[in-house]
Amino acid sequence: MIRYDRLPLIQGLLDYAKEKNARFHMPGHRNEETIEELSILKENLYSFDVTEVEGTDNLHYPEEIIARSQALLTRTMGSKESLYCVNGSTASNYAMIFGLLKREETVLVQRNCHQSIYHAISLLDLKPAYLLPEMVEEFNLPSFITLNELMRVHQANPKAQAVILTSPTYHGMVTDIAPLSEYCDRHGLYLLVDEAHGAHFPFSPLLPDSSLKSGAHASSVSFHKTLPSLTQGSVLNLSEKLTEEERYRIRHYHRVFQSSSPSYPLLASMEMARYYMEEKGDASYQSLLKEITALKSNLMKIPGIRILGKKEVPLFDETRLVINAPFPGAEMDRILREEHQIQCEMTEGKNLIFILTPFDKKEDLARIAHALKAISRKNEKRWSEAMEEHPSHHSMRMQVPIRRFSENEVLHLSMEEVLLKEASGRICAEKVVPYPPGIPLLLPGEVITEEILDALDAYYAENANILKSGSREKDRIFVLKENPAL
Repeated sequence: MIRYDRLPLIQGLLDYAKEKNARFHMPGHRNEETIEELSILKENLYSFDVTEVEGTDNLHYPEEIIARSQALLTRTMGSKESLYCVNGSTASNYAMIFGLLKREETVLVQRNCHQSIYHAISLLDLKPAYLLPEMVEEFNLPSFITLNELMRVHQANPKAQAVILTSPTYHGMVTDIAPLSEYCDRHGLYLLVDEAHGAHFPFSPLLPDSSLKSGAHASSVSFHKTLPSLTQGSVLNLSEKLTEEERYRIRHYHRVFQSSSPSYPLLASMEMARYYMEEKGDASYQSLLKEITALKSNLMKIPGIRILGKKEVPLFDETRLVINAPFPGAEMDRILREEHQIQCEMTEGKNLIFILTPFDKKEDLARIAHALKAISRKNEKRWSEAMEEHPSHHSMRMQVPIRRFSENEVLHLSMEEVLLKEASGRICAEKVVPYPPGIPLLLPGEVITEEILDALDAYYAENANILKSGSREKDRIFVLKENPAL
């Protein structure tokens, strides 16, 4: 008899599976059991789990089946070269940044980028100059980067070597890459795009263009986020703009930042995801987008519901459903799961984020509108009162603190833990990251301000998950013992 009390991880996963929730979160495959292509992987999971022997090739030096698979992948992604990555888009981001930038160079970075970008900046001691995205006020969300913003920051930092963007964002908002690419080409800037949430773009003309198609030098895409791949499946895309020497350096770091024992089931799942989407992706997305249109129409009939879309941003991924409701997102998330067996991807403020894929069942999509309608009716009085408070009482506007030290410098200075209410004006000595979506609110070496503390209080008030690399107490934070630069 299996002792599940000694298997807490497995027990927890079994418990979640038993809930039979409609899952609108990563990964994109939805545990779909009726699709032949995916069942091949499920039935052969352990038999596919092999190592580098004759006939299985080597991801780090591919010459046979992996080389052929990556050649097919390259054709599909429209790149000069596309590489599998089993350590997620975090490692893909590391590879393209380390491959193209030298230590202590200046980079123009979208402030609402993923923490992996910040880690790469720290490891290379790069000097970041931040690009501020446009704000979508009704949803309190950062969106895309404009050409004017790129020009403004570049003019203030003319020695910059690269631009690092995030497109699409976690919320499906897409930057118009083409004019930014033209600007970068004219000024000798690399354009690198964390496109983790846009792996599906090449598979339907109804979706936004991929960043590579729009002129980026390199991009990382997470197959597992929206496609039927196992978690951690990423692809690193390199464009024809890069020289062979530049691609050689990226391939080097692609090996450095990956396990020397890559998972063959994971590689196989990425290949099958590519194959399935090549064969059926266009038709699948046509069908899905029709269902999404019907779903949004039903949602808009519910008083107090707002849907993020092309009204707010010119380029938008319609498969990312962002709903703004009168109740706090964390509360809505709990009710949806406990009372309606619906699990969304994440909440932020009063926003609910759902990742929709071709593997979502029609009836599950319909459940979203039914559930929200039921919640609004069950709580009619409070719902109506809360509607009058729209938008949220605070703003999550992007904060760009003054940077006094690099993260590496901070790690070698003395620090202390203080109360948050006493931290204004001090230099932060730890990362403070609302997760998801993993965008740092504070980084080591940045000056803590009252505005940032207010934003942190607002996150805590909404029961947001705040990851801190130092203090484990909500009301405390690590700061430098002294402020020698102030």
